[in-house]
Amino acid sequence: MNWDAIGAIGEIVGAGAVVVSLVYLAFQIRAQNKEARIAAMHDISAGYRDTLSTVSNREIAGLVDKAIDGYERLTRSESLQLIATVVRFFRVWEEAYLQYEAGRLDQRVWEPMSAQFNGYMSLTPFQHVWELRKQYFDDEFQIFVESGERGEYIVQ
Repeated sequence: MNWDAIGAIGEIVGAGAVVVSLVYLAFQIRAQNKEARIAAMHDISAGYRDTLSTVSNREIAGLVDKAIDGYERLTRSESLQLIATVVRFFRVWEEAYLQYEAGRLDQRVWEPMSAQFNGYMSLTPFQHVWELRKQYFDDEFQIFVESGERGEYIVQ
């Protein structure tokens, strides 16, 4: 065997090692992307559950109920409290929207969550706060909310 043959074998082995490394790297990136999607879905779901639990607070539920009957019935401090609470809902919805648009939130999570938020948007307090604060949200999200079909949120 001459040196040229040994060199050629070495180059083939080296090229094979590069290909194996690239395949391994592709699998690693794919696994990492999957884990990132799972983490994003978990974080958004946790935020979603957290915002939903705020309405179970008697004081917040009372503010929403009072505002349904007429936003002008709220005192200034009640209005501030309601605005802060509703903006939290919009932030979670905006984050979910951006993650969904980026392909990091599964459609099975996004659709029911968005449907419920669209239901909230049928409530006067949510509409009022949206009009007051929408300029603080992502432009594409604003378009999405404005063009959304309002669901029905029954409070009884």
